[in-house]
Amino acid sequence: MKVIVAGAGTGGLVAAERLGKLGFEVTVYEKAVSLDEMRYDWHDDVNPAVFKRLGMEVPAGSFPKKNWTFVSPHDAVIRGMTEDESAADVSVDRRTLNKMLVERAAATADVVFGAEVQAPLVDDGKVVGVVVNGEEKRADLVVDSLGVDSILRKNLPAEFGVSQNNDDEVFVVWRAFMEKDKTAPEPKYTNKAYLKHMGEAGISWVIQDHDPDLVDVLVGRVGALSEGTLAAALADLKKSNPTIGDKVVKGGIVCRIPVRFPATRMIAPGYAAVGDSAFMTIPMLGSGIASSMTAGMLLAETVGDSISRGRKASEEMFGAAALWRYQLKVYREFGAEHCGVDAMKRGVLVMENEDLDWMLGSDLLTNDEMCRLAKGKLLRVGVGEAFRKLRVAGFRKLGKLLSVNNLLQRSLLAWRRGKNIPRVYHDATIRGWERRLSRVCRK
Repeated sequence: MKVIVAGAGTGGLVAAERLGKLGFEVTVYEKAVSLDEMRYDWHDDVNPAVFKRLGMEVPAGSFPKKNWTFVSPHDAVIRGMTEDESAADVSVDRRTLNKMLVERAAATADVVFGAEVQAPLVDDGKVVGVVVNGEEKRADLVVDSLGVDSILRKNLPAEFGVSQNNDDEVFVVWRAFMEKDKTAPEPKYTNKAYLKHMGEAGISWVIQDHDPDLVDVLVGRVGALSEGTLAAALADLKKSNPTIGDKVVKGGIVCRIPVRFPATRMIAPGYAAVGDSAFMTIPMLGSGIASSMTAGMLLAETVGDSISRGRKASEEMFGAAALWRYQLKVYREFGAEHCGVDAMKRGVLVMENEDLDWMLGSDLLTNDEMCRLAKGKLLRVGVGEAFRKLRVAGFRKLGKLLSVNNLLQRSLLAWRRGKNIPRVYHDATIRGWERRLSRVCRK
């Protein structure tokens, strides 16, 4: 049987390697002309546990992430956090990681560069292949690893019900590694994250890079990032971060990243989405490498389970009912928590700037809670901690505290609804679950 992986994303490459080991004829089609031309010539944060789980070494040159310092919308409040280095994520060079994953996939699959996937092929109610560089390529399963703007997902028949994103669920990001101005004094804080930077819906950051000659600069906004917004944001960042030079050494490109709860329908007959195609990034951060790689593993694991149960026909392994078990694993593993984090993120984005100033400037959030937020984890506040927060807030701030509490409760409700994903594939039941989950996340 044939499997096509559309796009050499991290999740797609993991799926390709593992499906190839199961004995399938796997082909990965990637539009970049070579491994060196694949995007993202920088490093990104990854939970190191995923490498151990996948039987991989942490990529060479990786280093522990430094502690974040959070800056409120108009630089009114600066709040740091302290995390033990043993618990920190590691920053991984994307080109090094890509090389590792491509080499592993190439051991069991064909990886074809310069091959642009342009459309899905659908026949008799199922996906039966893709169009690549104008040619039809048929397969029993198509794995969509094309990213948030996947041409496959967008062109599937509406009756499949595969999730599509709204404009305000995409983070438009400019990221560059700037030459460091070494004549400027060394800053007090090495990793600064600007929440609702300049009062706008999004974040920016300035990181004194691991490379002493560079400064890592990011400007991101929800929905759109105009040239004017980018220029104003960079000028504002340079005022308080004089180490930022004028020359772009690496990066300097605009990317689109999903920042929403995972797809409530990421499968269809003959089709499964992984990574950004299924909105698997942590909604608060836009980081999705670990979850994408995990999803690639879970997809192959699901297919392997079907084989072990004696299912050998294509429709038994790659029909909607069989592939739903893959989505069930995703939601139980990390998807439900991402739903809760998404509800929390949406609440923060509409929070009044002065309320965010107050929340960061007070002792309302403990260091451990700040560390959890920095990793995009859900906050669960017990009774004792709730009373402590009430004492911190005081009765004059009771309204603000109740607003924060409502945000946290909505976040927990989204998590519970994500956890309540139907165990078996039944269209009407799934549609009801989708409506209930979307209602609380998009409130």
